[in-house]
Amino acid sequence: MAEKKDAAPAGKDGAAAPAAKRRNPKLLVLVAVGVLLLAGGGGAAWFFTRGSDAPPAAGADAAKGGDKAKDGKPGEKAEEKKKDLPYFVEFESFTVNMKDPDRYLQAKLTFMVKTTEAAEAVKDLMPVMRSAVIPVLSSKDPAEIMTKEGKDKLADEIVTASNAALAGAGSTQKVDAVLFTHMIIQ
Repeated sequence: MAEKKDAAPAGKDGAAAPAAKRRNPKLLVLVAVGVLLLAGGGGAAWFFTRGSDAPPAAGADAAKGGDKAKDGKPGEKAEEKKKDLPYFVEFESFTVNMKDPDRYLQAKLTFMVKTTEAAEAVKDLMPVMRSAVIPVLSSKDPAEIMTKEGKDKLADEIVTASNAALAGAGSTQKVDAVLFTHMIIQ
């Protein structure tokens, strides 16, 4: 009297349980993961799309620019700080022959200006600016610009030439400083 091993288990009344009630554990795990993903996605959507009527998080005022200004407008202090920061306009690399015909200079310059209008003027008039800078760079002897003082003097001369080029092109904007971001003398 051997029993069959693959027979369905018996219920309370001894009858075999139907095969349809068996649960697949992989399916249950997949459904649970799907529900968690949907809940997480819904929570994220709510968090990122909620309006400005929600109270700000702690420290949000500090991140926006600190305290309110005298007239009560939030973030105005940040705008004032932003106005104080300079704007930078990078130029492509210059490669010019120097005073000594066997030597050349490769330099990358960044121009510092005070306003966005000045930055736009420098960008718009870049060919005029490059044309003004090349003679200044090529008129130098390598020994002149090897020292810090020589580089500072060269930067001042480039600022003067750049401002003259801007004025000559009809712009009222000016360059405040020039920064050397790359320089090779060979």
